[in-house]
Amino acid sequence: MIDKDVALEALCTLCNANVTSVQRQGSQGVHPRSFGAGQPAQKLLIKHFISTILDADETCEVSRCNFVHLRNVLQGVAQAVPRANRVDIDSVTGKDRIIDEDEFFDPRFDYDFTNLRDTETYYRGGEVYERPCGWQRFALRVLDNYDGNAWLGTRYRSTQSVPGEWPVSYHGTSRRGAEGIIEEYYKPGSGQTYGRGIYSTPYIAEAIPYAKTFTSSKTGKTYQVILQNRINPAYRQKYNNDNYWLIPIPHGASDDEEQEMVERAIRPYGLLLKEV
Repeated sequence: MIDKDVALEALCTLCNANVTSVQRQGSQGVHPRSFGAGQPAQKLLIKHFISTILDADETCEVSRCNFVHLRNVLQGVAQAVPRANRVDIDSVTGKDRIIDEDEFFDPRFDYDFTNLRDTETYYRGGEVYERPCGWQRFALRVLDNYDGNAWLGTRYRSTQSVPGEWPVSYHGTSRRGAEGIIEEYYKPGSGQTYGRGIYSTPYIAEAIPYAKTFTSSKTGKTYQVILQNRINPAYRQKYNNDNYWLIPIPHGASDDEEQEMVERAIRPYGLLLKEV
């Protein structure tokens, strides 16, 4: 089993920043990253988590490689050998972050998919739900954090969808990074447009090439990390034979408007980790 310290390191990887928790701060040898002297860490809130990750993508070289990979996929360009997507968590450049583990994680909904192999087809939000078999999920505390909980479905689940829930997607690209890569270089044919916004995929296998990889300072082992999201179908566009979903973010939107668009359309609810 992967422990919570490694999950904190995964947050460092996604946020391109040192991340600790109030529970671990000041404990010697628990979380090895040192924080900037005299610089208070900014609290990382669940409702701002996806925006924080997308902003971090703007300064992460691995993310830029992901944008190029996405562009090539949408163009139908043959891909080279899989990329390592390795992030050095001792060399992150973003502002220090801190979480309250009791407010950020929700162990009630953790789930270990490591040794599972599905023999049935699952559905969530009216779409096929490809469960993340082979991964371990750290659940995020999203229950009662938004406008109701219908978008999450119900706790005790069958293979079928329930009314009002949103479908599941994995990962997500930076809105501005996608704009710079896709709109600048991609020349769509007749009737095809790939715009500015947040791209994710309903298929875990499709998300793996974009997964960031890091080596834990705690265990010495190497892990991949992927976000598990719910997507509001009212704001989603499908592309590439439904393999990619776009949440459009129009030009000219203010930061507050973008935050509102993101919050109403894509909500991470799980941090997926896998030893590689």
